[in-house]
Amino acid sequence: MRQLEVALIGAGLIARLHLDAWIRAGASVRVHSDDGRAADLAREFDAGVADSLAAALDGADAVDICTPTGSHHAIAMAAIAAGVAVVCEKPLSADTAEAEEIVTAAERAGVPLYPAHDLRFSAPFARLHEVVAAGRLGAGALARFTVTGYHPRPWTGHVPARAGGILTDQMLHGVDIARWVFGDVVRVHAHYQGDIATPAPAGAVGVGTVVLTHAGGALSRIVSRWTAKQLPPMRVTFSVSGTGGTVEHDSTWPQEVRATGDLAESFQYHGESPFVAEMREFAEAFRGGPPPRLGAGDALAAVRLTQAAAESAWTGRAVELPAEEVA
Repeated sequence: MRQLEVALIGAGLIARLHLDAWIRAGASVRVHSDDGRAADLAREFDAGVADSLAAALDGADAVDICTPTGSHHAIAMAAIAAGVAVVCEKPLSADTAEAEEIVTAAERAGVPLYPAHDLRFSAPFARLHEVVAAGRLGAGALARFTVTGYHPRPWTGHVPARAGGILTDQMLHGVDIARWVFGDVVRVHAHYQGDIATPAPAGAVGVGTVVLTHAGGALSRIVSRWTAKQLPPMRVTFSVSGTGGTVEHDSTWPQEVRATGDLAESFQYHGESPFVAEMREFAEAFRGGPPPRLGAGDALAAVRLTQAAAESAWTGRAVELPAEEVA
């Protein structure tokens, strides 16, 4: 079987995690970045280097976009025009119209487009999806998801005005998981507090909260926080309850998941790195295997939902969404 050729665009932390995962998936990777760091990252992983985007795309089977959000549209459109499959770090765009243009272009060109929503590949979240899909949670589903991480400082290339802030960036992790687990969303009510442009010396510098009403009746609350100082650098949790019991997970626990009621024996195992699982699944799809657990429609739905959250926070009113708008 021919080795998969991947053009990795970017050389920051996410690019490093993706590069390691692609190599573990058996791909050959060439790295390009406009910030001068590509050579050092490539050398560390014995990968190739491309001195331009065009050179990176030339002969590639897939491009993996790990650059700041504002650059995603231009890179994705260039890759689609070249007939190169696209993997894009979340969010696909901070702008719904741009995200729609990317998805439409990929569909017309017949180019696969997969968003890198890594939490779907984390073992506890994947297991939660399985249990809910099997009906084991029971009725009356009420969920709380939290995502906490370092504030993206200006020197990382994260520009708040283009990235959309915490409501359209980091909150996407929880919004995507909630939609994956409980289905279409028909109502969004969000709140934001903090100053994303001027982080304080320590402590929380941005908190976004959204309540999603799902078409099936479930309620999900997602809380996202940016902090100026935190150990570990990223923390994710969930607490999900129904008539069948309660399931809880905190990434800082030594064990993966705790559960009560009928679900107590459902979560007794650990999983591999979500990045490795993610890139292996994408690689298998690119080689003609089954499609991965998410695709272009999921990327677009997540952008639409986070944009609705931003609108709700700005106006102070809930946003009603027909289910077909986020399908």
